Amino acid sequence: MPYRYRRKRFRPRQTGATTGASFSGMQDIIRHSNSVTATIQTGYTQCFNLVCYNPTLHGTPLALDGSTAKVLTNNFTDLGSRVNNIAIDLTIKQTDTSKNNTCYTGLISTSFNEGQLKASLMTTNFNDFITSTDTAGPPTYLGQMAAKGTESAYTMNTYSLKDIQQHNIKGLLYPKHELYSGRVITLNQNLPLPRKNKRQQDGSGLFLIVMNDSNPNGSDVEMRLDTFFKEIPVNTV
Repeated sequence: MPYRYRRKRFRPRQTGATTGASFSGMQDIIRHSNSVTATIQTGYTQCFNLVCYNPTLHGTPLALDGSTAKVLTNNFTDLGSRVNNIAIDLTIKQTDTSKNNTCYTGLISTSFNEGQLKASLMTTNFNDFITSTDTAGPPTYLGQMAAKGTESAYTMNTYSLKDIQQHNIKGLLYPKHELYSGRVITLNQNLPLPRKNKRQQDGSGLFLIVMNDSNPNGSDVEMRLDTFFKEIPVNTV
């Protein structure tokens, strides 16, 4: 009797990976959606939260009409939660279309080793683009992560001279984005979280870096960042 190959049919697991999912297995999820805008001067760089462990800023998930899951309008997670992916929609445009701009984007990813051990390392390793708490006691937790929230004077020349920061701020050298005559940079991507950032714990943070290195004749740039991700909490919410 000849051997007949039968293709197996795989059924996707309910892991909350799809956009419309309202649970992961038997566990409810929390849907996070947030939108931020900023203006970045030429010669300056700014950091933005993507997925950050921060129980203090996490807040209480709220019920929303039209959603089977509770929601939050921030990028902060609670202890022990899991996040698999984040959807990113980034737009960067010139404030003066008669000039030329050069912009760069990169990522910062921290875990316990980089983010929780000592807050002073934020200066050496990350140019203070991110912050970390290094003292415990209510209502503060160790290793709570957040972006600085304002722009800093920082150019590609500075970045190129600092090998420690090149190691910790990834992907900033390439690609280079050129803006001219009103050209707009757009990025729409579903980004899998690095393995060390999937489980939310002390020091865990994923951040976006945007640099406007357009001296001496460039203009300010305006940017908008929309993010969405699903947090799978340890406890029922």
